[in-house]
Amino acid sequence: MDKRKNEYVELARLIEAEFHARQDAGILANLNKKNVEGLHVTRDKILKDMREQLKDYQDETGKELTEEEKDFVVDLIKKELWGYGIIDDLIHEETISDIKLYGPEGIRIKKTGKRSGSDISFSDEVAYKVFVTKLLERNKVNLGTANAIQTFTDASQDDFILRITVISGLLVDGGKPVVAIRKIPKNKYNLGTLEEAGMFRHKDSSKKIKISQSKCKKYFSDDNEDFNQLMNCMISSKGILFTGKGASGKTTLMNAMIAEIPYDESVMICQENAELFDLVHPDLFSCHVMTNQGDSKISYELGDLTRAALLVDLDRVIVGEVKEGSEAAGLSKASMTGHKCWTSVHGESCEMAVDKMADYISQATGYSTKDSLKQLQGFEYVVHLRNFRVDEVIRIAGWDKERDALIFEKVYPFTVKGVCDENDKYKYDPKESL
Repeated sequence: MDKRKNEYVELARLIEAEFHARQDAGILANLNKKNVEGLHVTRDKILKDMREQLKDYQDETGKELTEEEKDFVVDLIKKELWGYGIIDDLIHEETISDIKLYGPEGIRIKKTGKRSGSDISFSDEVAYKVFVTKLLERNKVNLGTANAIQTFTDASQDDFILRITVISGLLVDGGKPVVAIRKIPKNKYNLGTLEEAGMFRHKDSSKKIKISQSKCKKYFSDDNEDFNQLMNCMISSKGILFTGKGASGKTTLMNAMIAEIPYDESVMICQENAELFDLVHPDLFSCHVMTNQGDSKISYELGDLTRAALLVDLDRVIVGEVKEGSEAAGLSKASMTGHKCWTSVHGESCEMAVDKMADYISQATGYSTKDSLKQLQGFEYVVHLRNFRVDEVIRIAGWDKERDALIFEKVYPFTVKGVCDENDKYKYDPKESL
């Protein structure tokens, strides 16, 4: 069957196209007759009718398709109608976090943190462009000269929220559109699951901190008592800045920690796309940006949403990712007015992320670097991730007036109080953080 897969794919697309043609004609006829019942057709009935239709098709020897072949074609039709066609299996594969399409044969995936090719390809460039067009039409997105880069979210799948970015062939060397799909599980990972996946694995150390757990909620196994203590401190802290390169695990960790926010706190999430979420918290809501489309002049950016958050009775403000000055300035203002704020920013280390946030604030406000750094005292912890693992954590412990600089305490990798490197002036005492 594998050798003839492309033939089955083409057959599935042919039957799908015929279905759409009949459906359009049927809708028009029923509307003319005002037959509302005739407009309602279930998925099961559609697939049953299509399976019956396959009786009219034969292979090259004149034989009717076998039941196995019919099952295969019907499954392909189902994916074409309601899924993502030939890449639908990649969409629903749990271990795949990212999918990129560069052309008919350029389908790349990231599986358990490692990039690789796939064994899937489109028959030709025309089939690839038809796929991209259907993807845009399904999500009601226009990709034209005025909107050559589009980012949007598809939450219609059962298992994943899809953040999709499409770059028009007008901007791509070679003329073929590029599609990038980031998958966010609807059934979110909890902190215990992330521990099992290795996100909180200890770096080599000859000493461990022993901490009383009497005040702590238990997130991790007994072997991870120090990380459990730290997680309690961070969730209850003034604010957190998550950093790392793209696809390092920032969104995944933020989602897991959002699920642990106490129910007696009010939370607003501001983001470009619906990646951060919680379906259980009784006092949490999420807003997304609205960009101007084509000739429209109306837009609401992250900075606008963050400023609006200051007018709402909130305990926490979470911004998905800071990319420019107005977003950083608005969030830092919220953090300095008593809100617990979380956000993420790309950075190679914790201190570089702090510097980057300060640069953003300076761009928007005209503040000096020193004054911009002072605005970041509301972010108590900075967490750096690398390759889906917590790599470094520092704590912003205040402002050193003599040095005119933020006070950084190195929290992770863990050290025993009183034992420090020559350059590590400030050290973390877990007991003082509770």
